[in-house]
Amino acid sequence: MTTLISKDKSVVDKLALALKQSVGELLNRDTKLIAAEFLTYERAIEQIELFKSEVSKHELIEFKGKKLLEIGAGVGTFLITARTKYDIEAFGVEPSKDEFSPFNEISQSLLEEYNLPKDMIVRGFAENLPFDDNSFDLIYSTNVLEHVQDPKLTLEESIRVLKPGGYLQFVVPNYFSFWEGHYGILWPCLINKTLAKLYAKIVGQNPDYIDTLQLISPFVINKILKSLKNKIEIIGWGQNIFKARLSTGNYSDWASLRTIRPIVQIVQKLKVSALIADVLNAFQMYTPIVLTLKKK
Repeated sequence: MTTLISKDKSVVDKLALALKQSVGELLNRDTKLIAAEFLTYERAIEQIELFKSEVSKHELIEFKGKKLLEIGAGVGTFLITARTKYDIEAFGVEPSKDEFSPFNEISQSLLEEYNLPKDMIVRGFAENLPFDDNSFDLIYSTNVLEHVQDPKLTLEESIRVLKPGGYLQFVVPNYFSFWEGHYGILWPCLINKTLAKLYAKIVGQNPDYIDTLQLISPFVINKILKSLKNKIEIIGWGQNIFKARLSTGNYSDWASLRTIRPIVQIVQKLKVSALIADVLNAFQMYTPIVLTLKKK
């Protein structure tokens, strides 16, 4: 059972229609199901709790009262949940163009419903954040880095606006792994777009969606972070989360994850899930990447 963030249930249909219009020709997915998930408290709570959990392994800090920026605010579900249930001073940035253009109208109606300031969500781009240096205690982003124009600039800008001692968490698909969540298909560790498009076509998917993606991997992120090594301390990459989820099956079936549940159940029955997780982690083939770091 999930709880819709809005009393207006028609918001699911509005978002589903908008998603279908923007990516319907590129992805053969149930947009109504995706829209409903975007608009549930439970998904946002899981995201916040994951962030808190990873930070707490390094340092016990109170999120309450902290100033947080979400990069890629979408329809605002995470921000509203952070404000109303965790008392976090949450703000967001969202480009509201192309694939994400429908979010603006919906997010504004949701903020109005909760009597929250409409300027909580600023229109802008992750590569050029409209905020001063050292503005936020916390920065969070999920499933955004693979969609930006420049991942390097996005990470550099995120570090710029994060306060010294502040924490950042980016959750992003690993394209050097076995799973592609947008299509909902097994993925043969492809980080080359030409080969990725060929594979998508072979398995009956529209290869044009690949053009909208950055094929992120731990190697790509590591290369970016080398230029920031004097400014940050890396807390974790998400391997521990991947192993726990694969070993226990304790994860939510958001988006396309329900499709892979039978495979996870098989490896658990064979009692090889922990071994497989260790092997995949050793070769950097876990997913998603849950990059958590602290600014020095």
